[in-house]
Amino acid sequence: MSKDPGTGNGKRIWDQLTGDRAEFSMENRAFNYVCVITFIILFYCFLFDLYIAQAIMAWVIVALVIVLSILYYYSRFKKKFHTGILIYAACSYLALILNYYTNSGITGPTICLFFLTFQLLIAIGKPKQYKIWITLHLTIVLLLLLSEFLHPSWAPDTYPDRKDRFLDMAFSYVAVIAFIFSITNHLRKYYDSERKVAEERALTLSEQNKQIVVQNHSLEKADEEKNKLFSIISHDLKTPLDSIMGYLEVLSRQTLSDQEKTEMEDELLQQTKYTSDLLLNLLSWARAQMHGVTVNLTPIHLRDIVEKATSGKVSFAAKKGIKLTYSIDPGIEIIGDKDMLDIVVRNLVNNAIKFTNPGGEVFIKLYKGVNETGISIHDTGVGIPVEKRDEIFTLKTRSTYGTNNEKGIGLGLMICKEFMEYQHGKIWFESKEGAGSVFYVTLPQTKI
Repeated sequence: MSKDPGTGNGKRIWDQLTGDRAEFSMENRAFNYVCVITFIILFYCFLFDLYIAQAIMAWVIVALVIVLSILYYYSRFKKKFHTGILIYAACSYLALILNYYTNSGITGPTICLFFLTFQLLIAIGKPKQYKIWITLHLTIVLLLLLSEFLHPSWAPDTYPDRKDRFLDMAFSYVAVIAFIFSITNHLRKYYDSERKVAEERALTLSEQNKQIVVQNHSLEKADEEKNKLFSIISHDLKTPLDSIMGYLEVLSRQTLSDQEKTEMEDELLQQTKYTSDLLLNLLSWARAQMHGVTVNLTPIHLRDIVEKATSGKVSFAAKKGIKLTYSIDPGIEIIGDKDMLDIVVRNLVNNAIKFTNPGGEVFIKLYKGVNETGISIHDTGVGIPVEKRDEIFTLKTRSTYGTNNEKGIGLGLMICKEFMEYQHGKIWFESKEGAGSVFYVTLPQTKI
């Protein structure tokens, strides 16, 4: 018997015979498959009937092949198979009835052959027609048996000898088993294939849903960050600008003493420096969010970064009476982005001074890890409250006032963390409330 389509050339041949899966329904392909298998079985039956001298059945088979060819043509090339199933069933039952009376009745193989047509109708017929096919099948078979019981002469023994009977029964049994197995195996493979496709589609949909959830979460997070950013801009930027405007109005409209002018000019300078630092942080963060991040990793002399960051904060520290010092060997190099690292160190030094009490100390030292080098920025300030430590590098934290009522820089620590990650570096801190904090910044080293 022919096997169910496999792979390679065999699969292409069966696709040609039964129809492409993308164009034909499962029932249509199954009917085409049954027609092909039936052609093969009828061919062997024709040869066998000639061998055992069953001339009538041989001519019946020829007639069936003609009818089956027409049905196959309309099903395969016209996609009209529903009517073909009915005609196939009618011709099969008529041929089996004729075979029953011309091939020894109940002592012949016809009763077994009825299962072939029945299986076809159940396998690819419409479920709502099942009752009709079951009733029709039982009615025909029972009437045949009853007619032979009442009129034995209607179904005479036509076998020439005992050997032909056994050969016919054996051949018919093998044909029935092969046909049932072939059809069942074909349908099972088809259903397995369809289930696999359905599972893959379900998995794809599941992955797409997960991606949508992740995208929605990202959008929600981005929207939340945008709202917080506007809050920072509206509050942290507007406040110093209002102060600057107020100072300028006082200076332009009132007569002040030299001491008052000096104090107000110092305050105006501090507000301007704060505003400048805030704008730099906002612009740096906004540029990274809108245009992506371009990281230029090059060897950097660590001491140059520290000198630049501290030089701009000397007056700020001196005003509070804070001792600002550093101890970094000039020959130490690290791999990083010079501009990003400058922003990080400047923010950390500014925060250290801001939260250190007057008369305190801020000092910067070299930090050496296993494969990394960096700095540690120590202060003798107020420390970080425990409840704020988990969100210190996020937008959840709000800028706070320093020990001399200095305004915060807003996005500072969040930018520090992002910029260190862009450079494949690390940032972390240790803090004891009331005793100060230590912030660590490390990057891959080139040499020591």
